[in-house]
Amino acid sequence: MMTALLLRSASAAMLLLQSIEIEAFVGTTSYHRPWQRKMNITSRLFAKKKKEANQRRPATEGKGFGNGKSLVTSAPQQQHSPTSSIPIAHTDSPTHATLIQWLQENPITYISPKFTIKQSKLGGYGGFSSTSGFADGELIFRIPRQCCVTQEDALNDTTCGEIFRAAKQKRVPSYAMLIIAGFIAKEYLLSKRTTNKTVIKHWPYLQSIPWTQWHLGQDHVIFWSQEKVDRLLRGSLAYNDALLIRKTVDSAIRLLKNVLQPIVQDADDEEIEEAVKGAFVICLSRSFAEEVESDDSTTIEIENALLPLLDVLQHSNNPNTSLESYNDFILLRARGDISAGEELFHCYQEERDDLIPKHKFYTRYGFIPGVRIPVVELLESRSSLFF
Repeated sequence: MMTALLLRSASAAMLLLQSIEIEAFVGTTSYHRPWQRKMNITSRLFAKKKKEANQRRPATEGKGFGNGKSLVTSAPQQQHSPTSSIPIAHTDSPTHATLIQWLQENPITYISPKFTIKQSKLGGYGGFSSTSGFADGELIFRIPRQCCVTQEDALNDTTCGEIFRAAKQKRVPSYAMLIIAGFIAKEYLLSKRTTNKTVIKHWPYLQSIPWTQWHLGQDHVIFWSQEKVDRLLRGSLAYNDALLIRKTVDSAIRLLKNVLQPIVQDADDEEIEEAVKGAFVICLSRSFAEEVESDDSTTIEIENALLPLLDVLQHSNNPNTSLESYNDFILLRARGDISAGEELFHCYQEERDDLIPKHKFYTRYGFIPGVRIPVVELLESRSSLFF
């Protein structure tokens, strides 16, 4: 019965893929060498397939907005790390403690005993050095790619991988984000229906990130009603971008309902819609874009990935950490000396108006760097950031 439902779901979704209008708000998802296109989406992690497991992935210049955040680094390379982290209490947050415990079950994981998670002055949680600081270049943590949510997870999923592969093959606009969002929405819905969370591969990570409006202070135009969008944003610099994002997500919801309803049969339309919206907000605000070469090195594909623990760090245009990418893991290192108790920051997107003006920081990521005034107040007062 389930197999028949999934087949009908696949057929319906395939037909919908032919006609659905999903706008490309996150930029092109592939390009050909030797023409290095001008980047107009977020800074990316540059990668190449068919490399040795411990070979570092090349970092090439490229900035922009929309697909994800920067994994490019110029940090000095040092010895990777001790072989494993010492199981200690890195946080008093039960949610993050569960995440860290899960990460440490993988032998590749290393989390420095100096690293801790606690409340940030910027809101929500952040990463900090604890009783002693970090020296320049010192390893803060190493996270295995097996613990990251990647396009490979989605494409190889036994329940909906066929649809995601079709979306990629047909080059549905914004498919890289659609695939990851659809996959984690499905995992999230299934996790609410089982007491055995171990069957959800990334559950310790997925339960640590906000899925709904105002959880950990999260807000986004995707969560807003159309009346609120029109009342607060009409006439602003952000209005058209907000409409584009919302139109894309609405189209994705129509597609993903056909995919998800046979898998999560007791989920109604409203629950699926909320899960997909939450998944898109997570991907917009937390995913990193990765450039992956084809086997013949002629085409570069853009893939999105969610990287546990890294996204705990708050944003700064002057970060004190830097990232290195390898085929089997990612490393976070200190960028300069870091004092005991100092908060750790990562630059998720370079703050340049020609790349992403302040109003697009909000429509894309849900915050404006360096601004603590609530966005609704800025809009109601017609701040120059938006008007």
